[in-house]
This record gives sequence, C-alpha cells and structure tokens, in this order.
Amino acid sequence: MATTIKVDRLVLLDALQVKLAEQDKLRAEYKKAEEKYKKEQEAFADKVLALAKSGKLEVHRVNTRTYNGGLIEVEWKADRALINSEPQSPDRPEGWVHESDYEELRKTIRLLSMTTEPYVPASTYRAVSQWL
Repeated sequence: MATTIKVDRLVLLDALQVKLAEQDKLRAEYKKAEEKYKKEQEAFADKVLALAKSGKLEVHRVNTRTYNGGLIEVEWKADRALINSEPQSPDRPEGWVHESDYEELRKTIRLLSMTTEPYVPASTYRAVSQWL
C-alpha cells in the first residue's frame, strides 16, 4: 500500500528561503574576509619590496625564463624577524555549499514561487530535502 505525502508548498518555500538567506550570509562574510586578505597580501608585498629596496634582504636565486616574453624571477632570503608572518587565506565557512548547489537552491525557490499549486509532490520534497 503506497502512502501519499503532501507537502505544503508555502511551508517548503519558507524553509528553503531561510537556507538561501544562510548561504547568502556565509557568502557575504567570506567575500569580506577575502577582500581583507587581499589588502593584507598587498601590504605584505609592499613591506617585502621595501625591505628588498633597502638592502635588508639577501638575493637567494635569480631565474631567467625565456617563455612568456622573458621573465626574471628573484628569490630573496629574509630573517623571519624582519617580515613577521605572511597573511593567511581565509577558509570557507562551515556550511558553505558548492556554487552549483547554491544555484540549484535559487532556481528551486524561483520555481516554487511561480506555481500556484498548494502542495508539492513527495518526489519534489525528496529532491530538496538536503536543504531542510
């Protein structure tokens, strides 16, 4: 005997919108952390360049590459006390989902918002149950 499950579309839609808001918040926080990291990286590079220009760093190795229009790479040796520590790249927050899953969630919400049916079939519920 098969059981028919009816899931209220509006209840499901509200739950999915809450999950989307959580993902949006995580993405905004991560973007802010990435921007901060980029600024810290630029400041770090400027500090290393200033130390190199002042002669406080020792040239460790010079590599000349012939491809890409001729590239010269210079490696420097430095005492850790001069440079302190390099900025660390931010980790993705816990609960972050892959971009394709995020887009699928957005599309699902959009589709559920467009329908006038009061209930969604159980198969649809199963497809979005990962978000609940």
